[in-house]
Amino acid sequence: MTSLFQLAALEGINLPLVATGFVVIAATVVITQYGKRMRPNEPPLLPGGIPIFGHAFAFGKNPSKLFEAASKWSTDSQPISVSLLGHRVYFILKSQDRQAAWKEKAVNFDEVVEWGLKTIFGVSEDAVRKLHLHDSTNTGSMYDSVHTFYRDNMAPGEKLNLMTTSFLHWMDKDIQDVTRQLEAAPGGEIKVNLADWVRLRLGIPSTNAFLGPEVLQLDSTMLDRMFKMDNDFLLLSSGLPKWIHKDAHDNVSKMIEAIENGYRRDSTALPFMTSRMDQMAEREVSWRDQAAITFTVWQALQANAIPTAFWMIYGLLYHPKDRRTFEGEIATAFDNLNRIVNLDHLIKNSPFLSSIFWESMRYSAGSVSVRKLTDNVTIGGRTLYKDAMMMLPTRPPHFLPEVFGDDCNEWVADRFVRDGTVPGKKNPGIRAVVPFGGGYTLCPGRHFATNEIISFVATIFRNFDITFCDPSHREVRPKTEWPTLTGLPPDGDVFVRVRLRK
Repeated sequence: MTSLFQLAALEGINLPLVATGFVVIAATVVITQYGKRMRPNEPPLLPGGIPIFGHAFAFGKNPSKLFEAASKWSTDSQPISVSLLGHRVYFILKSQDRQAAWKEKAVNFDEVVEWGLKTIFGVSEDAVRKLHLHDSTNTGSMYDSVHTFYRDNMAPGEKLNLMTTSFLHWMDKDIQDVTRQLEAAPGGEIKVNLADWVRLRLGIPSTNAFLGPEVLQLDSTMLDRMFKMDNDFLLLSSGLPKWIHKDAHDNVSKMIEAIENGYRRDSTALPFMTSRMDQMAEREVSWRDQAAITFTVWQALQANAIPTAFWMIYGLLYHPKDRRTFEGEIATAFDNLNRIVNLDHLIKNSPFLSSIFWESMRYSAGSVSVRKLTDNVTIGGRTLYKDAMMMLPTRPPHFLPEVFGDDCNEWVADRFVRDGTVPGKKNPGIRAVVPFGGGYTLCPGRHFATNEIISFVATIFRNFDITFCDPSHREVRPKTEWPTLTGLPPDGDVFVRVRLRK
């Protein structure tokens, strides 16, 4: 759950703001001027860079591999530097150093946010400037208030319950639509690409809950367009003139137009979505720019939820024994029509399901937090200098054998419930997983994300019988070289048969 405008608030889910080296290069060139010489106690420079380009090609090709190489080369995982077109960028590699960095006040994200709003989402210069203004109630810059706003409106209690209830309502309606489709299908089954199918099954109720149903009624291709946007991310973030990649930018514009023309203030959309737009309107931000900024929030809602749900479902399909354990645990949360009647059981009293959730978040992690330093700071025993960029990759710490066990490169359903007494089979506890960021930008949407993903996966398995089309299916893994705005997708297609569960 992330976006450029909302990253300061939603970054805790820590979805990749900068998924390729070229994104970091563009942002760095635009907003930093960093000295080429090493300074006292500065993080050492990772070997292997190419003159002029440095590590840019390696980072653009597969950022996860470069992060992994940096982790192996660094002494005790201390911060290191990489060179991107002559500019140094700091990698923060150790878990405790990431926590210190998230809490550090000497950072700035506004310039990166502004760059992304304009470059990727087409928000006007005028709107970017007006977001800094006060409104009549003197609430201050919308950049400064973003985390507090979403934290207060997505907090556990009445507001979280409203969000979750709305999502469950729309999910039940979508389940009914799929049920009718299967009843009418030849042989009572459909064959689908699992990743595409999960995107629709989760994305439709999430979109309807937050924006109201009118947006998808106007453009039913929104979720497919989001997938195309993900594929086009490298082009969108290149900083090149838009006419060069017209198709990619036109795709984003069409999604924004769907919100611009389909969003209704009197709809069933969640009230705080309209409230945030009202704040923009009071600053005289145009309706089109309001739609574009709202679009970043919508994109953020899908960004990690859909990949995590995919990996949960896929893992259970690939490991039938785990599926049987899972299905036995969740049964009492449903009535005889397979509708959720006890969400608390799923969220609080289903440890195996919880383990699968955290394991899938860990396994598909591919995100990077980005900050610009506004002053010199000391992190991990190294001095990080003012005006430099700091990157906090989440994938390498999630694959440390000394933390997660010798099977850290595998998807293991019971990782967070096993007793940890078998050599090499560690149980690090869920606090070792950091998909929601930390510090004062700890994701305010983490509670809804948990409710949404867990309720969705449980409901899918209660209602449908899903099997691989090819019984000899080859296992897929996260595609780490994927330049993406979301969690990591699979490195191959997964085709399945879907039937109503008997």
